[in-house]
Amino acid sequence: MHESVYFFLEDSMAALVERSDQFINLTALTRRGSGHFENLAEGKKDRFVVMNRGEPIAVVLNISSFEMMLDEMEQLRIEVMALHRIGQSANDAISSKELQQRLGV
Repeated sequence: MHESVYFFLEDSMAALVERSDQFINLTALTRRGSGHFENLAEGKKDRFVVMNRGEPIAVVLNISSFEMMLDEMEQLRIEVMALHRIGQSANDAISSKELQQRLGV
């Protein structure tokens, strides 16, 4: 695929690929798949997007990219939980004066 085509891709497609050489047609993958997978295994590529009739149908990642993605998702999940808890506790907070009144001090 030519570089000029890359600039016309939708935003979601742009998130899948950084360079036009990350696209692989399904037919080419079927014929020469082992070479593409060797590039992933050797770290020459971190991912490729499999295309069929001009549409993305799969993203193939090397294992380190996949593990990094899982780690990042877990970190984001933890951050969302922490922010949710902070939001709840901020809404539930009362002043020390109100606490003293409730306790009758």
